[in-house]
Amino acid sequence: MQLWAAQIIDAARVVIMPTRRITRSPVKVTGTVPDGQVFESTLEEDFFTLLRFNRLIESFEAQPVTVEWLDDAKKIRTYTPDVLVRYRKDLQESANLSPVLCEVKPDFNEASKSPRRRGPPRTENSTENEQKWAAARVFAARRGWEFKVVRESEIRTPYLANVRFLLRYVERDVESRYESALLAVLVEHSVLSLEAWAGQLSKSLEERAKLLPTCYRLIALQTVVADLKAPLTLNTLIKARGNV
Repeated sequence: MQLWAAQIIDAARVVIMPTRRITRSPVKVTGTVPDGQVFESTLEEDFFTLLRFNRLIESFEAQPVTVEWLDDAKKIRTYTPDVLVRYRKDLQESANLSPVLCEVKPDFNEASKSPRRRGPPRTENSTENEQKWAAARVFAARRGWEFKVVRESEIRTPYLANVRFLLRYVERDVESRYESALLAVLVEHSVLSLEAWAGQLSKSLEERAKLLPTCYRLIALQTVVADLKAPLTLNTLIKARGNV
């Protein structure tokens, strides 16, 4: 199971314990997302967005540890992975999952979807990466963790676009008085398009517009089932939870 392609935010406790201070840079995009996580690139920001949406994740720490490794010249060098992810122990799906120390890396090719990609594709030192990542795997294993490199192509997908859209309906107040009626309609019909689902309780476009935020919240909270790996549209099929 991919830790970043899961479900929803669920009162996740986000802890930031960086080992080095993240400062403003003229060549990097730095900032802080709503829960206080500090990122150094738009790709890290996107990955943090997926983590915030994942109901199985209890917390994550930006730049939590520094790992020492030995280069070809036998010189001791240091490496700071991007984030440590911890899973919730109160859910059956995640109770046995080990924490994961993650390195977030762009795709160094023409297929990169970076919104700020300029000039020719950058290259990476694969030998150096393998050496420091090998050290990180040993470091993580000694603590009962795992180590994983997460690539841009795994992060910037249609799922990310859906997550960005749906998070707003989790993190802000949304009218809840329609929830019971919407769920009852979906149970009755088993499967409806998003448009038809909202249309069952609305007689005009104005009424549908009032219902849709509640629909989106139910999708985000996984109270109902929708395929979020494809772009979410009014034609997306929504299923009652018991009819998966």
